[in-house]
Amino acid sequence: MKLNMPGRVVPAAGEWDVIVCGAGVAGIAAALSARRAGADRVLLLEREFAPGGLATLGLITIYLPLCDGKGTQVSFGIAEELMRLSVSHGAEEDIPPCWTGEGSAEERETHRCCCRFNAQMFACLAEQLLLSSGVDILYGVQLSGAIMNGSTLETVICTQRTGTEEAYTARGFVDASGDASVFSLAGLETREYALGNRLASWYYSFEDGRNQLHGLGSAPLPGERVESGFIGLNAQELSRAMTDARARILEHFLAGGNYCNAHNLSALPSIPQVRMSRRIIGLATMHLADKFRCFDDSMGMISNWREAGPVYELSFGALKGKADNIYAAGRCISCDDEMWDIARVIPCCAVSGEAAGIAAHLGASVNAVQAELARRGIPLHVAQLKCKA
Repeated sequence: MKLNMPGRVVPAAGEWDVIVCGAGVAGIAAALSARRAGADRVLLLEREFAPGGLATLGLITIYLPLCDGKGTQVSFGIAEELMRLSVSHGAEEDIPPCWTGEGSAEERETHRCCCRFNAQMFACLAEQLLLSSGVDILYGVQLSGAIMNGSTLETVICTQRTGTEEAYTARGFVDASGDASVFSLAGLETREYALGNRLASWYYSFEDGRNQLHGLGSAPLPGERVESGFIGLNAQELSRAMTDARARILEHFLAGGNYCNAHNLSALPSIPQVRMSRRIIGLATMHLADKFRCFDDSMGMISNWREAGPVYELSFGALKGKADNIYAAGRCISCDDEMWDIARVIPCCAVSGEAAGIAAHLGASVNAVQAELARRGIPLHVAQLKCKA
């Protein structure tokens, strides 16, 4: 079967119940969630050749907190499952014992529920989980088009490394691309992060008998404008970011001591470490001032990784733009510039991915998605928790 498009004919690759575009943490969560919600055929499309995105290929190996910093867990479900999976065969910095059944409530108030994982191990484990769950994975494909029928997305077009185009059709889609590529290609509203990203050059070296993480460069503070910062949406910017990062890494490493078998570079990021680039303009937009605010359409909760205390309910409207069957997940959901920095990290990627995967299968009924999340034992509102002021 071939799909006739203006000026070209594209072979049809098949039809699925749900297609998830992007295999970062948000995409992993969305694909797993769609399968668990009853979708028989789920396809996960990914440009690179391993899952995990920035968490694995980008070496951003810190699983930020599932708790509010005052002793209360706020993110559950697949967000918690993936955290435990990431350190299930050992960790660089394990989950504090007070969050794994040992220790006291007082200890949970001073130790946040977070960890640091091995990127390669997490990628392998996540891939095995996806495959064993019945998710189809297709690596090495680049999104290049989208076909809308009115307000419904019918098909995405992907280009393989050979230049061959194929058409992938589904009832529901999740945009977990990190930069709202599906929404943009479909002609839906998006917004670029005009404040700019700061160059980050995280890497690992082998020293003193173990791998050491070096976190060179960090994300800007919420709302901070980065002079000479970059957005990270075109090949020129991304190429410069990668070459500059590797130059900085080499300089930093060589300044630290003599290169030898006992002191060497062990891992470099294989994708640019871009935190914020482009997001959807959703039916609702999350704001930093929304802490503890109740949303009737809440899909779960996240904390503020920078500050102890605030808890945010994730509005369904932040995942949905003006289309019937596309849902955003991860660091391209609808947030203002300040909230973007809080919502782009692993726990929120997993929480939004879990909700988006359900929605892509069940449709845009908030009640149906909430009922499925509740069936999984996931609290949706701050009032269900016992947060300390």
